[in-house]
Formats: sequence, structure tokens, C-alpha cells
Amino acid sequence: MHSKVGAVPLSLVALVATSEPTAADFGRVLDLAGLAGLVQPGSRVLFKPNQHGGEGYTSAAVIRAGVQWAFAQGAASVVVGDGPFWGHKNPMGYFEQTGMLQVCEETGATPVDFHAGEYHIIETHSPDLPPALGFSQHLVEADVVINLPVMKTHFNTLVTLGVKNLKGCLRQIDKKTLHELELNAALASVARLLKPWVSATVLDATTAYEGMGPSAATPVPMNLLLASSDVAAVDSVACDLMGIDPASARLLRACAERGVGETDLTKIRTVGASPQDHRRRLALPYEALAASFPDLTVLTEHACSGCVMNLFRALEMAHQQGKTVLADCLVAGTEPAVDRPALRIGKCAGSPGGDGRTVRGCPPRVEDILEALTSPSL
Repeated sequence: MHSKVGAVPLSLVALVATSEPTAADFGRVLDLAGLAGLVQPGSRVLFKPNQHGGEGYTSAAVIRAGVQWAFAQGAASVVVGDGPFWGHKNPMGYFEQTGMLQVCEETGATPVDFHAGEYHIIETHSPDLPPALGFSQHLVEADVVINLPVMKTHFNTLVTLGVKNLKGCLRQIDKKTLHELELNAALASVARLLKPWVSATVLDATTAYEGMGPSAATPVPMNLLLASSDVAAVDSVACDLMGIDPASARLLRACAERGVGETDLTKIRTVGASPQDHRRRLALPYEALAASFPDLTVLTEHACSGCVMNLFRALEMAHQQGKTVLADCLVAGTEPAVDRPALRIGKCAGSPGGDGRTVRGCPPRVEDILEALTSPSL
């Protein structure tokens, strides 16, 4: 039985200023959000951090603060788990790199790779999703589920916060499938499906990540924790703190349309630290791309997120490795004809025309895209 608390306004989001979060900070932000008593003696607690497989993950300090707080409330067991991106080969090794394993060893929590366990199958009844999805069994076995995302920009969804973090609960094959659909609508529908299980969202904004997120973003100190029972409200306030209008994020518009939660800032009440004192304008993915590759045209409006994700990863690798991108124009998806030679990405891209080329695949491998980007035209 999932833990219940008293009636909490879905429009309430709490902020606590902290650069080194403690268990007291973690408890305070939940208390301010109207979630005092969330964990009762004997509760089975699951923390779902963002341990996606790359850089820009939920900090070990925030995970430690949450676990220590949960045990202090009398939790009988605490599990910390995630499922990294669908192609990741060594989740437990990655959890060690991020410090998550050390936190679990120090606190007595149990680290879990979602992809190594059983899945609970849910019929979706949604046009945005496949007929059924598999979610980690740990999600449905816990009495209290606390979503622990980190504040980041993202080249597919503009931001990756609480709503997108829930994708980590899915089977690997389902994650791949979501990237072949309209990703924003699919993610919003997943969040709606999981509302009965997710008790609270505590957003790690101690360090935010701007620019070429999620994996090659630049860290920015924000020194905040945010919390709410409404994941869409947390994400909307986080967008505002990042200098982004929530209405400009397709993912949050999809959440509003599907009843995931409140996204209208005029209907969200913040308590605790003042948002105005912490708001700053973070660089967006396409702005960072333009700065790194000022002469490059990238057309991806009609592409699925799988091709866009791998294209951005290839560009990130080229930039990090100091390689010169020799293409002038990149096209992914069913983009209309362009008036110059272009490197086309993916099986939907069609014929390149002229002296352009195509990198085939669904999606193409990052390595193949990188080679095409940095090799002279044949």
C-alpha cells in the first residue's frame, strides 16, 4: 500500500537553498511542500535518481541526504535504482562512477539496476504509447516512490527534469520505442500512467546543466532543492528558474494537455526560498550548438528523437575530440528538399541529391554519423 498524506494542493512547489544538502534540508523541502509524514515507520522507500549513463546525473550528496532522511523517518528498507539509456552495457559500473554505490554502502540502502530485474506490465490505453509498457517491479512494490531528477537542458525535449526522469523506470525496449514515437507526448503519457505510484519529486538543482544536454552540458551552480507532489509543477517552476517559459517546452505543453499536473505558473504557489533570487538564464542546446559550430545548418524539425539524439552525440564527440565537421548542412527525418548539398541522417531522410550523402540506420550509430561528419565527401 502506497503511503498517503493529507490533501496537498497540486500547485504547491517548495524551494530550499542549499549547496551541500543534508538530510535536514531534504526533510525541510518535503515539509514545505506539504509532504510531512510521507515516510512512515516500516515504509519501503524507492528513490529514482537520474543515473542515465552519462554526465549530468543526480548528485551523490542529494541521494545520500534523501536516504538518510528516509531511514531517520523509520523506513524499513530503502532502494536506490535506475535504468540507464537503452544501449548502456554496464549500469552497476556507471553507478560506481557517479558515487551512487558508495552512498548505498555507507547508508545501508540497496542499489538496483532496473534492467536486471523483473517488470510490471501495464496496459496503456493511450494513443501516444504502445499497447503495453513494462515498468520496474521495484516501482510497484515500494510504499513510497521519490523521483530524484536533476536540472538539465536537453536537445530533444528542451529540458530534462522530473517528467523525463520517469522514463528510466521502463524496460530497455520500451525506451527505444518511445524515441520512435512523438517523444514529448509519450513522456507526458508515461508520467500520467505513473501518477498513482510516484509520491513526490525532489529536484536536484544544486548544480544545473546548460547547453548541450543531457550528456555534454556545462555545470552551473543553482544551489537549490525543489519538491512537490506534482511533477509537472516542479518542472514548470524549474523552467522558470532556468529562464525558460514553460509554455515553450513541448513536453510541458503535452503534460498540460494530458492532465499530468499544473504547468501554468500563475496557478503554482511557491514556498521557501524566493525563485527571483535564484533565477538565471541557462544556455539552450541549439544555442550551444550554434556557438560550437557557427557555420553549420542543422534541420531536425521532422526527425524522431532517436536520430536527433545520436546526431547530437556525434556532434558532441566531434567537438570534444577537436575534429572538424566538414558538412555544411545536416538533415534528419523527413525534412523537405534543401537547396544545397546536405548530409542526411537516418532511413527517413530520403535521397540526399547533389553531392550529399546519407547515413542509414534507425537510428544510425553515433560512430557512423561521426565518421560521416568528419570525412570528406566521396
